[in-house]
Amino acid sequence: MRRHRRFDWLKFSLISSLIVLIIAVIGIYARSISPYQQLRSQAERIATNRADLKTINGFWWYNRDKSYLSVAGQTQKNKSVYVVIQQKTGKVDILNQKSGITRQQAIQQATSANNLKKILNASLGKRGSEFVWDIGYLSKSGKLNYVTYSFRSGEQLNAIKNL
Repeated sequence: MRRHRRFDWLKFSLISSLIVLIIAVIGIYARSISPYQQLRSQAERIATNRADLKTINGFWWYNRDKSYLSVAGQTQKNKSVYVVIQQKTGKVDILNQKSGITRQQAIQQATSANNLKKILNASLGKRGSEFVWDIGYLSKSGKLNYVTYSFRSGEQLNAIKNL
């Protein structure tokens, strides 16, 4: 003889609640990154149109005194460029990557000159009339630090340490 198992409402309720919670977290996460994704898509569209890009290999959002969106890519003529867009006005500057240091070179400079644990961000923007790489990182002691390098010369322009 087979025994019929009683339906366990407690297990059913817990599993259902867990599924609803997971779906809610995924929905909240998707909504929270949506503005970033829209901004990135818009910047890539502008960069593609203004600089005649065929490939895109990087996107950065620089937020200091003014906000800039930067896109790295290759033009139809195989020229590597950075397209820097001022977010508020839409003004576009196109920089030849060979006319300055790359993001990776700026990160290497920060790594060799500082006792760092983790790079948090490295973005290209504009400070005054100069294009800069702004790098945020954690030191080995866990303190927040920022260092700014000139895009053209690679010279360190500013550093904020141990916040």
